[in-house]
Order: sequence, then C-alpha cells, then structure tokens
Amino acid sequence: MKTTKALALLSLACLAACDSRTVEEFKEERSSRLYQAAMDDYLSGRLEAAVKGFEKVLRADPGNASARFQLACLQQDRGGDYAGAFCNYREYLMIAPGSDKAKLAKERLAICERLLADDLVKRLNLAGNEALAEEGARLRRDFDALKEENGKLVAALAAFREKAAAAEGENARLRKLLASMGADESEPGGKADIASVKDLLDAEDAEAPARAAALADAKELNALAEAEEAGAGSSSSLLPQQAADAKDRKKAAEDAEKRAKSAQQAARAAIPETYVVQEGDTLYKIAIRFYGRTSAWKSIREANKDSIGTDGRVRTGQKLKLPR
Repeated sequence: MKTTKALALLSLACLAACDSRTVEEFKEERSSRLYQAAMDDYLSGRLEAAVKGFEKVLRADPGNASARFQLACLQQDRGGDYAGAFCNYREYLMIAPGSDKAKLAKERLAICERLLADDLVKRLNLAGNEALAEEGARLRRDFDALKEENGKLVAALAAFREKAAAAEGENARLRKLLASMGADESEPGGKADIASVKDLLDAEDAEAPARAAALADAKELNALAEAEEAGAGSSSSLLPQQAADAKDRKKAAEDAEKRAKSAQQAARAAIPETYVVQEGDTLYKIAIRFYGRTSAWKSIREANKDSIGTDGRVRTGQKLKLPR
C-alpha cells in the first residue's frame, strides 16, 4: 500500500513539474475519458488495470505524451519491465523533447538502461553457453519487436495528423460552399446536409443547359420574326418572299412558345395530388423530382403548413399535398 501511494505521489509530482505552457499543451490529452479512467486506477492502487488503461489510451492516440510517460513509470516501478519502459521513455522524448518532464524522462531512461543491462548479465550468468546464446537471441527479438511496434505507432500518428488536416480542409471548403449559397437557398431550418447540397447542385447542372437552350431559341425566333414584320410594314422595297419568310419565322416562334406552354402544362398535370415521403427524402429532393427546381420547396411547405413544422423537415411515411 505504501508503494502504491509513493507511485501516485511520484506521478502527481511529475505532472506538477510542468510549467504553465506545458500544462496548457498537455491539458487536452489528459482530459480524455480513457486517460482519466487510467489515472483513477493508478491513484486507487489498481496498477494492473492502470497499465492496461494507459495502453488503451496509446492505441487510440499514439501521440499522447502524458499517457506514454505514465505507462513508462508503471512499467519501470511496478513490474520491472525495463525494456518496455525504455521504449516508452524514448518515445516520450521524441514527442515532447522540450517539456519540463524531459529531464526526468532522460534520468529514468538512464536508470532503465543500467537495470536492463544488470538484468541481462544476471540472466546470462545463470545459464551455460547454449542457454546464454538462446536468451540473448530472445532478448534481441523482443527488443526488435518493440522497436518495430514503436515505428508503427509513429507512422500511425503521422497518418492520423495528415488525415485530420485533410478533413479540416474539406470541412472548410464545404462550409464556404454552404455560405455562398445564401440563406434563401439553404435547407429549411438552416440544417442542410452536405449530401443534399451535392445532389441539388448535380440535378440543377444537368437540367439547366436544356432549359436555357430552348428558351433562347424561342426568344431569338420571336424577336427575328417581329423585327422583320415591322420592317415589312415600313419599307416599300421589301420583297414578297422576304415578307413570307418573316411570317414563317414568327409562326415558328409562336409554335415554339405553344409547345413550351403545352410541355409546362403537361408537366404540371403529371404532378400527383399527393406524395408519400420516402426514406432519405427532403423538401429539396421532392421539389427537384416533381417541379425541376429547388425553389419549389417553399410552395410545398406552404401547401402543407399544417403538417410540416417550422424547421421544414419531413418524415418517412408522411403524406404531402403537391400544389400545381
């Protein structure tokens, strides 16, 4: 019990040795749930559970310098695992070489080296030449395995930091995209999900060129026909064939407008009176599906204001009226 209390006091003294800058740097990593649980076991004398707890912290976050230092202290003081303590002290010094605990880590590392050498000599003196070679080979394999594991942990830490940086950049890009869309085009309730935004952009990009081309053709034909008809009435030199061409163009423009109106009326007639919301539906997606434009979600919400809340969200199985 006295040994347990001594270990706990030593751990607290190590933490207190940090200056304000180092405490601020390490504050976040020591506030995790896994780290706090391991420290509770440590301070309560459950040293075996504390070792497993700090090992669990390092599997989740290989760069947690505080957990690595505490695990090294436990390995050195509790079970005489000098090889494990040696590796964790070295790893700690790589992660936090400028901390106030770096000096203590170096001193403890030197002690581990001496104890590891003494232990090795003691073991080798107990056996013959054959056993000596076998034990030396085993220790070398253990040491190489620990070194390889530490290398993997360092690589995993670097990969994690790279992924975190990439994710932050992608989040910033998507936030900028949402902001550029403006409040009027945002998801009802201001909680548009990224997948819905991408679906809407893809749908509008696919339909916009066809609508723009049809509208431009109709306007061009109509303007040309009206200009030539006006010219025919004011110029006595206009040939009959030119007048006929102007009438044909005007008629073509009128026919194009009639076809556009008929298509629009047919599209409206094809809209069902009601629709049952499917899984994954939003007002945006329903507006695109039946009206071909995102702004129609407002009309759908207005037509169903008794069943759609102020957040504008719909639920699977909900029956909606579709305005025409």
